[in-house]
Amino acid sequence: MTYVIAKKIAMASAVALSMTACSIVDKADDYQLSRSNNTELVVPNGSVVAQDKLVIPNENKISNISDKTEFETPALPESYLPFADLVVSWEDDIMWVEVPLDLEATKVMVKNFLSSLYGEGDPIDEISDTSIVSMPIGGQKQGSLLSLYYNITRLYPDRTVYQFPLETHTNGTKIGFQHRVVSKDQNKIVSYGDWSSPKVTDGDYAIALQLLSAISREFLEQKDTNTANAASVLESKEIWVTNDGQYVLRLSSSSDASDVAALVEQSDLYLISRDPLELAFVIEDDVAKVGELRRINLPTKTVDGEELFLFNMRRRNLDNVIWQKRIYPVDLVQRAEGLFVEVDTSATEYPDVVSYRIMSALKN
Repeated sequence: MTYVIAKKIAMASAVALSMTACSIVDKADDYQLSRSNNTELVVPNGSVVAQDKLVIPNENKISNISDKTEFETPALPESYLPFADLVVSWEDDIMWVEVPLDLEATKVMVKNFLSSLYGEGDPIDEISDTSIVSMPIGGQKQGSLLSLYYNITRLYPDRTVYQFPLETHTNGTKIGFQHRVVSKDQNKIVSYGDWSSPKVTDGDYAIALQLLSAISREFLEQKDTNTANAASVLESKEIWVTNDGQYVLRLSSSSDASDVAALVEQSDLYLISRDPLELAFVIEDDVAKVGELRRINLPTKTVDGEELFLFNMRRRNLDNVIWQKRIYPVDLVQRAEGLFVEVDTSATEYPDVVSYRIMSALKN
């Protein structure tokens, strides 16, 4: 019995030693004994020859760090851009803009403008050589909770339809701009409001300024193909726009604060102070001030349409003051592009609209 057990132990030891020996063998240099396959790959005629090399994208644009070159200060980005001197007129409930573009180019520009407002999808409802009508725009970016609310209550948000009448003339195309509100009730009955001018609200006026900016960019981009025409517009241009959407007025390099004050006095605006420079849309007595008494009326009105007086309250701040009764600080700023008049309209709800109104008044 002892013999049998010893024999089994010896056999197990031999197997273990053999397995250990196999694992100890070093095969790290086996690749040196391998041979490559010399079979030639046959490819069709005209095929690109395969090259076994590392390809680095834009390798020719990578700077050579071994070569020493002089440091070049990067140019500052343009913060003030020219704004085309467009002819804008108002006719009842429509705004007209004269553009030096043909009819087809004008259609493309209007479609691109509507696409920026509408988002994904076709923003055009009707299009012809005389008019372009958009799809209802508004409420495009709705969260899941807001969409659920509309589905439950069946109270859908109002949307806006924009219309662009088109008229051709000798110098290009005349674009009209107006809008109306589309409403939908619980029964999904659609009602349309009257066509209105962008002057109705400051929000609508802001959309009109976006259209003017789109027209200005489209026209200025064509100055390379129509240098003579563009050069004449660039020479007559005075209103510029900043990178944050504010409008400024470019003056001659020799202008000073007294010239700005004279410019305000010659316009429909009112000069409130010369040092520092301040202006307003109304006379100084009508400007809202902290500490003055303001009339508080009830929201209901009498039969004659008059507001019901409640009481007078002393004004503690200017948070709720409308833009017509505010004072706006004026500043002269020297830039690489020239000398500009800037007005601080940041306290208003639509600073771009107020700054455009001020610069238009100063320009005229």
